Amino acid sequence: MSEAATQFDSIDAVVRNQMERWTVPGVAVGILHDGQVMTHAYGVASLETGVPVRPETLFQIGSISKVFCATLVMALVDEGTVDLDTPIISYLPELRLADVEARGRITLRHCLSHTSGIYGDYFEDFGWGDDALAKAVASFDSLRQIMAPNECWFYNNAGFNLAGRVVEAVTGQTFEQAMRERVFEPLHLAHSFYFAHEAIVHSVAVGHTQVTPGEDEHELATKYPLPRCVNPAGGIIANVEDLLTFAAFHMGDGTANGKQVLAPESVRAMREPQVKAANWADEWGIGWDIRWFDGVQMLSHGGSTNGFQAQLHVVPDKSFAIAILTNSGRGSALNGTVGRWALEAYCGLAAHAAERVTLSDEQLATLAGEYRQPQAEFSVSVERNALWVKPVSISPLSGKRTEPPAYVMDPISVREFVIREGEAAGRRVDFLTDDDGNPRFIRVHGRLADRA
Repeated sequence: MSEAATQFDSIDAVVRNQMERWTVPGVAVGILHDGQVMTHAYGVASLETGVPVRPETLFQIGSISKVFCATLVMALVDEGTVDLDTPIISYLPELRLADVEARGRITLRHCLSHTSGIYGDYFEDFGWGDDALAKAVASFDSLRQIMAPNECWFYNNAGFNLAGRVVEAVTGQTFEQAMRERVFEPLHLAHSFYFAHEAIVHSVAVGHTQVTPGEDEHELATKYPLPRCVNPAGGIIANVEDLLTFAAFHMGDGTANGKQVLAPESVRAMREPQVKAANWADEWGIGWDIRWFDGVQMLSHGGSTNGFQAQLHVVPDKSFAIAILTNSGRGSALNGTVGRWALEAYCGLAAHAAERVTLSDEQLATLAGEYRQPQAEFSVSVERNALWVKPVSISPLSGKRTEPPAYVMDPISVREFVIREGEAAGRRVDFLTDDDGNPRFIRVHGRLADRA
C-alpha cells in the first residue's frame, strides 16, 4: 500500500469519512481483485424510510450504461450485422439530421467515441411505448451540428441513443430486448434492469439532491426514471455485483459462463484509443474512457442521473475493478476519493497532478466572458491570476435553473485549467479557440458552451 493510501487504513474508513463530508445518504462498493469479490454497503437507501443499503441494493448507474450499449453493438459487429465504419444511414435511411453532409458521414464509431459532432444532451420524453427511441431519433433534425464528425471530442448522449436505434433497426427488437438477450442473459446479470417496475421488487435506492446547491441538506429526487428513449445512453439500474461481473467479462477473452459473447478481438478493440478525450480522460475507446498510470491502462466510466452518482474502474493488468454507487447528486466527490484510495491501495497506482503554470491577468482576460449552452451558463472572470466561474445549471428534465457555488480555476496551460476546490476539485476545464485564437467554446464536464 502506498503512503498516500494509508491516510485511511480501510475502505470503510475512507467511505464513512467521505459520506460525512458530503452528507451522502447511501453507498454501495464492490471490489474485484485477483478473482476475489468484496462488497460493502453503507448508510440508507432513502432518507425518508431509513431502510439501509445492502450490498445487493440497486442504484441507477447512469452513463455506465454506455459501455453496455457499446458491448451490444460489438456483439452485432461480430455477427456481421453492423460495421463500425459504415455510415449510419445505411441502417437508418429515414434518418434526418440538421446537417446533410454530417448525415451521410456519421458512423457507429463516431457515436460510441463521442465524435459525431451533434448536440448531445437531448432528454425530451417520447413516452414509454416500444416506439419511444424511434420517435426520439426521428426528431434529431432539431439538434445542432456543433462540429463536423470526428472534428472534436465532446461528451454526447445523443450519439449513444442513435446507436441504440440502429440496434433496434437491424435486430427488429426493442433496444432493451436486444440487450437482455445478447448481454444481460449471457453474462448472468440477474440484477440489471431498464424499468422501474422491474427494479421495485428488489432492494432499491432512491436518489437525493441538495435542497440548496452547495449546502449539505438533501431531499428525495422525486423524478426517478429517465425517459425511455435515453436508455441506451443511461438507463440501467443495477447493483455492484453485476457491475463487477461485467468488469470481469471485459478483463477476459469475451467468454461468459462457457459462451463466447464477444470475439476476443472485439473486447480488445473496445480498449483501443479512438480519440484524445480532451479534459475528461487521456483517451476514449469504444464506450470506455481510458486513463494511463505509468503505462498501466485503466478503463472507466461514470454515471450521473437525478440524485445518483456512479463510478466503475477496471484495470485489466492488475486483475482489479471497483464499482461505487451513491444515491446523492454530489456523490461524485465521494466516488473520486474512494476510487483514488482503492487504486493506490490495491494496485499501487496514483495519478500525477497536473503542474500549475502562471498566466498574466491579460492572458486570462482573453478567456473571460459569458458562455452558454442549453443546459448551462458560465460567467468567467479574472481575479488574482486565476479564472473564476459562476455557473448556472438548467435541468434537462424540468427546465429548473439553479446556481451552484462559484469556483476558481488554476491554469495548467494557456487554455487548460483545473478546478481548485469544492465538490469538483481536480476536474479539468479547457477553452477551444477559433482560427484567430479567440475563445469559441468553454468545455466543462465534457460539454461545449458557446461564448456569447
